[in-house]
Amino acid sequence: MGAARAASTNPNVLYASQILGKPILDVQGEPIGRVQDVVVQFGSGPHPPVKGLVARQGHRDFYLDWSQVAELSPAGARLATPKVDLRAFERRPGEVLLRKDVLDKQLIDVNGRRLVRANDLQLARVYGRYRLVGVDVSFQAIARRLGPHALAGRFRGSRLIDWADVESFTTDVPTVRLRVPHARVARLHPVEIAQIMEDLAPRQSQEVLASLDDETAAEAMQEMDPDDAADLLENLNQERAADILEEMEPDDAADVLAEMDEERAAALLHLMEPDEAADVRELLTYAEDSAAGMMTTEFVSLPRHLTAADALQRLRELEEPPEQLYDLYVIDAFDNQRLTGVVPLRDLVLASSEAALSALSQPPHPVSPGISAREAAAIMAEYNLVMLPVVDEDERLLGVVSVDDAMELLLPEPHEWLAPSRIFRP
Repeated sequence: MGAARAASTNPNVLYASQILGKPILDVQGEPIGRVQDVVVQFGSGPHPPVKGLVARQGHRDFYLDWSQVAELSPAGARLATPKVDLRAFERRPGEVLLRKDVLDKQLIDVNGRRLVRANDLQLARVYGRYRLVGVDVSFQAIARRLGPHALAGRFRGSRLIDWADVESFTTDVPTVRLRVPHARVARLHPVEIAQIMEDLAPRQSQEVLASLDDETAAEAMQEMDPDDAADLLENLNQERAADILEEMEPDDAADVLAEMDEERAAALLHLMEPDEAADVRELLTYAEDSAAGMMTTEFVSLPRHLTAADALQRLRELEEPPEQLYDLYVIDAFDNQRLTGVVPLRDLVLASSEAALSALSQPPHPVSPGISAREAAAIMAEYNLVMLPVVDEDERLLGVVSVDDAMELLLPEPHEWLAPSRIFRP
């Protein structure tokens, strides 16, 4: 179909606002009602076909199949058959009403990576049948609906988005069991998915979250405000919520659980895998605004006597390497975890295979778990560190603070310095 067409003068192109409320004439040209709504069939390709019209006569709504419609234009509809079934309209599976379910609702503009409002809807005649082809998100669409003289000259030009590039919500059609997989939303960057979900109504956010796989959902949750993420997970099935928490970084999972009711958080921890739950429980014991409260337990530490070749082999054998793997932490031994140095991954890869980790290691810049999170972030900025180790009083490695968490403290919120167009458009 290609991009939605903006030419309103094209006789094969109509806007929903042009036909809603217009008269319906029988074969003799006598009015029998008005166009109350337009019925389209979802699940029939990227541009849903018009299946029929909902006509209103007095206080009664009845259905007109598209086969009964001879003409549809800004003047209204004209029937092709003298017989009309006046039984009350009942929605069938997959049917969506453009006025009731889509018009004025929020939609996801997948290409624009943002939410839009359906100010008007564009239909185009293709091989004898109208299809829903575009969404008009402009102010001009509002003026068009208010009437030909409303706001005349103030807004010029429609701003159309191809219907194939938007996703609607099942929750806007509560009486119909539709499946909207949101597969295109799942392919967006986790930051973009998080921003979209934070801007949606709760029921719509739940719908998007439910459509994502566990890994994608976890990545998006990590980019959200912990309080918002907690609200979403609290309304999910507990088993599914626990699966998503397992996929999250331990520090992010702990931040989310800390915002939940204690009973709910305990129940989710109980459903998580023991190892993942243990890491999160440990992090929950620390103050949120401390270095330990900001750290993650996802890091790699190896004994100082190993060679570079041994270390690289250990890294290859890891079942789930940390998401952020920049440094390797050198310890005395596994049984004491006493931190003695740090080896940047770059140095490890470039070193000779026989070189010992003790020879490659650089002095660490560890901090104690109780220092403030902001102080830890300042140290990272001062020493230009990507990761900051956190050690206890015996210098045992407890976890590491990542630079992205530190920057969240030092930088203002993105909306304070980044234009919306830059947030959503790379």
